[in-house]
Amino acid sequence: MTPESLVQEAKHLYSLPDVALRVNQLIDDPASQPSDLAEVILCDPALSARLLRLLNSAFYARPQPVDTVTKAIKMIGYEALRDLVFATCAVEVFKGLPPERIDMERFWLNGVACGIAARALACQRSLPESEGERLFLTGLLHGLGKLMLLSQRPESYSEVLRLSDQDGLDLVEAEERVFGFNHAELSAALLKSWQLPESLWQPIAHHLNPDAAVCYRTETEIVHAARVIARLFQATMFERESMQSEAATETLHALAERLQLAPESLARLPGDINLQVTEMYEIMMPGWMLVY
Repeated sequence: MTPESLVQEAKHLYSLPDVALRVNQLIDDPASQPSDLAEVILCDPALSARLLRLLNSAFYARPQPVDTVTKAIKMIGYEALRDLVFATCAVEVFKGLPPERIDMERFWLNGVACGIAARALACQRSLPESEGERLFLTGLLHGLGKLMLLSQRPESYSEVLRLSDQDGLDLVEAEERVFGFNHAELSAALLKSWQLPESLWQPIAHHLNPDAAVCYRTETEIVHAARVIARLFQATMFERESMQSEAATETLHALAERLQLAPESLARLPGDINLQVTEMYEIMMPGWMLVY
């Protein structure tokens, strides 16, 4: 079994809805206008509402309220619009996993925190704004492979957890022993099958081991760091762990060195993204209550 063969096997379960495919086609068409995209998005009231909520949230911090979908598309830009549509559709595609297999609220909270941390790190590295938007989606969707494995191979993933819990194997090492690949490689294969750009799925494929990346190295390093920051963010939120602990400080210093950033800028990041994470989570997962 390979990541590609598993994606192909479950293709009918994880196909994107028509609205995502149509938006993707229009964005790739140089002749399309914001009004064309607005016409498609307005056919999906929930997506329209999320787009307007997003543009008026702390994530974008616009000085004036945005009240129409067409205006929102003009302000957010095509690439960021594609990110929102695909992110929203991904949440819908993976709805329904039994709660005994995975806590979906915490899974998506981790994804949102990873995406926002990646966007913030891209800004700190002075990457273009469009690259920061793409890295938000990269961070958000980096863990989809784990959902696929839990959904399609639950018994085998139980063995992964046993190897991790009882034998002390790292979770990624346990995945590779059981499946021959890890969830990051499967995430990348799924996003590639959705015809998303290589610049998005390549950093996901190698973010667990950035040294293996032969292209998009900076982006891969950013996703790697954002994943760690998201885990620290959740630890402080749910387990009340201190960001000032020796272990956390050492981890952040190592990440800062890899990214060529000041250590204090990374140390502040889990706290700095708190409001954005909470607001983005509520936009993407309406009806799910974030309690901590």
